[in-house]
Amino acid sequence: MTRTKSTCIFISVLMLMGLASCSTVPPSQNPARIQGLIKALNTEPVERLMERSNRPFLLDGEIIIREADMEALWQNLRNGGFTFLNAEILSVTPVGPESYRLFGTTKDAEFFFKKYVPKDGAIAEIGTDYGTFYIITGSRTWFTPKIIGFTSKGVNK
Repeated sequence: MTRTKSTCIFISVLMLMGLASCSTVPPSQNPARIQGLIKALNTEPVERLMERSNRPFLLDGEIIIREADMEALWQNLRNGGFTFLNAEILSVTPVGPESYRLFGTTKDAEFFFKKYVPKDGAIAEIGTDYGTFYIITGSRTWFTPKIIGFTSKGVNK
């Protein structure tokens, strides 16, 4: 066997091993990918946050549909200095039939989860210096999940 042929076979085997070892966890449920999303939420300009956000979006129990309202949300959070400061992922749970209850027991929250949260969606519980937040993640922008909504468990003052 020639050296070139052996090299091609070796590279092919390495590629197959790499593909076989790829995680089957969707980016929306992968803690490392969610950490990347949190970093982006803390540092990126509003224009990029808009690209990373799903529309409609669920904030607490309120559904935000209009692009202008989403932009105002991110701009106001930026202007107010809001970040997920010193964020630590406490848990990542695939979305289930009762997940909407973290955002309220209203029909709006239940409807939102049924209609707009994808099957690969997850709820990431995030501890920060400001309190605990629940972030809905799903789908993705490149290798980072999109943010579909968030709410707080309790905010520290």
